[in-house]
Amino acid sequence: MEKFEFKYGKTKLHVEIEERHIIDTLIPDAAAPIKDIEKEMLKAVENPKGALPLKDIVQKGERVAIIVSDITRLWIKTDAFLEYIIDYLNGIGVADDSIEIIIALGTHRPSGEDEKKAIVGAGVYNRIKVYDHDCFDRKELYYLGLSSFDTPIYINKRVMEADRVILTGGIVFHLFAGFGGGAKSMVPGVAGLDTIQHNHRLTFNKGESTGLNLNASANRIQGNPMREDITEICRKVNPDFLINAVLDEKGDFVKFVAGDFEEAWLDGCEFIRSMYGINIESEADIIVASAGGYPKDINLYQSVKTMDNCLYGGKKDSVIILASECVEGLGAEEFLQWFQYKTLAEMEGALKKNFTVPGYAAYKTAYAGIYRKLILISSLQREVVEKLGFIPAATLEEALKLAYSLSPSEPKIRLMPYGGNTLPIINK
Repeated sequence: MEKFEFKYGKTKLHVEIEERHIIDTLIPDAAAPIKDIEKEMLKAVENPKGALPLKDIVQKGERVAIIVSDITRLWIKTDAFLEYIIDYLNGIGVADDSIEIIIALGTHRPSGEDEKKAIVGAGVYNRIKVYDHDCFDRKELYYLGLSSFDTPIYINKRVMEADRVILTGGIVFHLFAGFGGGAKSMVPGVAGLDTIQHNHRLTFNKGESTGLNLNASANRIQGNPMREDITEICRKVNPDFLINAVLDEKGDFVKFVAGDFEEAWLDGCEFIRSMYGINIESEADIIVASAGGYPKDINLYQSVKTMDNCLYGGKKDSVIILASECVEGLGAEEFLQWFQYKTLAEMEGALKKNFTVPGYAAYKTAYAGIYRKLILISSLQREVVEKLGFIPAATLEEALKLAYSLSPSEPKIRLMPYGGNTLPIINK
């Protein structure tokens, strides 16, 4: 027997497993943390991919809009590098009062003032005007026609009226957009509700009860209709520059990419693939995964990404053991409401009428429950866990015992201690 530990909230869970059953443990490739954040970010800005250096794009006196991620993406640590961007702009003749920051809320709730300060940093908050995007207010949106996917394009007025637009964000695998970051700052970030909902419906096949479009998935860019639509819309708006960060599983910066919003982002995506995309030779019968501990397992909504990553590493009808404390419950008020629908087809129909990201997360949870056996170790009430389609377990030992009873006599076990970050990629 060999001992293993998995992060769970602010503590760790321990379990012993027969060594002969373990086929692999998925660990991200190591990358050296950046010691001088300002130096490395400015190096990327001065040596951009697919664009001129920022100082050769922005002219003195121009009005600059900087788009930043909202409070749900606080892991990006925008506050740790945003002030260096502001100072850089000051150095090329753009005064503080010519700069505005727009928080890319998408359909998320408005930011509190303390949250705005946490996002941009106290220094920037006290210098620069910070605005929330409002996807619901048509008066604050410009209409730019239809995309080739028939998506009506509504974009924030402040973005459209700025002389220069800079996108910021962080790059990770994304369960239906392929990767986060890049043009997602534009759509859904500062897009109108109609734009967001139409674009997100591309995660499903056309027609009634047609199911998920499996091309709208993690690690897929080409052929992913949702991502291609996002990129097309962003190219139509044509932001001037992008600065995106890559962080390791500990939350340290390991890379900055800068330049054209697509070309620079693609470089970052390749880095994510090399760091977090892990080639596997075979699919497992049992996957034991941690969402990564607090705050990554703060609620079940945030842990759906871990569950989705696990889908790529196991056989159909295999077992997923997910360790996610969920100290703040489900994480989205509407999440549980979606389980009023008794079938995937009913849930799909409701999502196609009124798409929401929590609704999609609920759908993906129900979807996983059909194609996998799900065991959840959490602080959630047992009846809630069961309603969501999971089998509740109090400990890893209990969960593993259940998993063995649901699996072949000599199961292949895959361990994913960083399940929220690592993506199994099957060698074909």
